[in-house]
Amino acid sequence: MTAAIEFDSVTKVYRRGLGGQEVPALTQVSFTVNSGEVCAFLGPNGAGKTTSISILMGFHSADRGQARVLGFEPGDVRAKKHIGFVPENFAFYKHLNAVKLLRFHAALAGVPPGEMDARLSDLLSKVKLTGYERLKIGKYSRGMVQRLGIAQAMLGDPQLLIMDEPTSGLDPAGRKEVRDLIFSLKAAGKTIFLSSHILSEVEQICDKAIIINRGRLVREGTMQNLLTTGDKVEVVVDQIPPGLETRLQEWGATREQLASAVKILLPLEWKREVVEALWTAGADVMSMQPLKSSLEELYMQVVGSENPS
Repeated sequence: MTAAIEFDSVTKVYRRGLGGQEVPALTQVSFTVNSGEVCAFLGPNGAGKTTSISILMGFHSADRGQARVLGFEPGDVRAKKHIGFVPENFAFYKHLNAVKLLRFHAALAGVPPGEMDARLSDLLSKVKLTGYERLKIGKYSRGMVQRLGIAQAMLGDPQLLIMDEPTSGLDPAGRKEVRDLIFSLKAAGKTIFLSSHILSEVEQICDKAIIINRGRLVREGTMQNLLTTGDKVEVVVDQIPPGLETRLQEWGATREQLASAVKILLPLEWKREVVEALWTAGADVMSMQPLKSSLEELYMQVVGSENPS
């Protein structure tokens, strides 16, 4: 199966001012996003995210290396017809209403006239703009404009959605609606390349993450692999049987009392001994899983120390 996005040693250098001072934006960046994945593209401001997205969309070209989108060179019309793009900031004509704007973009996307009304009605419903479709865009809130932009990106039923801060300007309810929409798109087999600073949401939504900093790739992997610490395990039991408290301390375990259970954190090397001792003593082991860090903790580990601001 053809990868949705491929970066192979992509390098981009900007030249500033009359002297032509070189400012590296991307340096030897390589990654792959497979079809059907929801991939987070993360990094601090100035890390190279916007440059990377601009290259994917064909707005800029790489100085060295190669990028491919849906098997084509970026900017190729054969790829563009299958891409939906959600920029961070929109510049819609404020005198238009949602229906007129979407009709214009639907025509550009090649939506058959006989399907247009149904497609527009469905999309406006999905982004919660039903009832506001005749209101001029100039009177929309920032969140409403954001949702209209998502509807516009989905008009052509794209295989790939490239989203730059899709929940920007939305309140908590609006962000949840966008998350639910992304989940439905994933269930439909769409590929989503998502840039966001709201790491808690990214952790809920995405299958994998790519983190760049100062124009270089610093971490890549599935969300499960990235967030599993590897040296501790979390065990949840209904009780700590008498006599095991001291032994748990000897094994280096710590405990936390929950509402109706006890959570035990212990070194991975003692997992078998601890679980067998709990079972033997009559405890009900309710769950056992590798201890995971949060995406925010990982992010701060790999880029936080280099970006104290």
